Amino acid sequence: MAGRAALQWITPPCCLLCYDQPESRSGLCRDCWQKLPFIRDPQCLSCARALTHPGICGQCQQRPPVYDSAIAPLAYDNPVNEMLCALKYRQHLSFARPIAGVMVDAVVTQRQKRPDMLCAVPMTSRALRKRGLNQSIFIARFVSRGLGIPLCAALLKKIRHTDQQSALSAKNRQSNLDNAFACRRRLDGRHVALIDDILTTGATANEISKILKAAGAVRVDLWACARTARSSR
Repeated sequence: MAGRAALQWITPPCCLLCYDQPESRSGLCRDCWQKLPFIRDPQCLSCARALTHPGICGQCQQRPPVYDSAIAPLAYDNPVNEMLCALKYRQHLSFARPIAGVMVDAVVTQRQKRPDMLCAVPMTSRALRKRGLNQSIFIARFVSRGLGIPLCAALLKKIRHTDQQSALSAKNRQSNLDNAFACRRRLDGRHVALIDDILTTGATANEISKILKAAGAVRVDLWACARTARSSR
């Protein structure tokens, strides 16, 4: 053990992506961090969609989401999609650090009002047994530590199995989630941030936000790592 500790002190941990340069930020080297596909364009204040000018996108003006604001600093592109898939399906837990690090930076940079608590998109017990971990809760733990905001991991429960959202059309995503979630406590007057890995149509976040607000939450923000380029909610 002493020899291993000495080796780690002499040789800093390597980047999780290139395996070449020493770790600089949240498990990545400086070059790999800077090469992440950050969304540089202005983003919709409601749904985080990339825009040409600051403001609220046309879709959100016509059909505002149930959640009050969204943060999604990265585009769902290489290597972010590979990192999220490795965490989600192959349990490469180390990727949760850079994913959460990007989210923490975005919250701080955008000067978001700090919520009272964090929660994460839940899974059914059957799905959790099959996959082995809930990646959203795992990411949320790192975000909670980074920002000093308590995580209520058991706040939400998924009470029925649903079809995989990615396999459905945008039209069918919302109905697929009807009555799929429950909140386990009252949230009267509380401000809650919901943690998820990917923001696509926002259907899951909308449904959970309904549940949280029905339980008394006065504000629900959505914090995700990456935003897809899909144009429909």
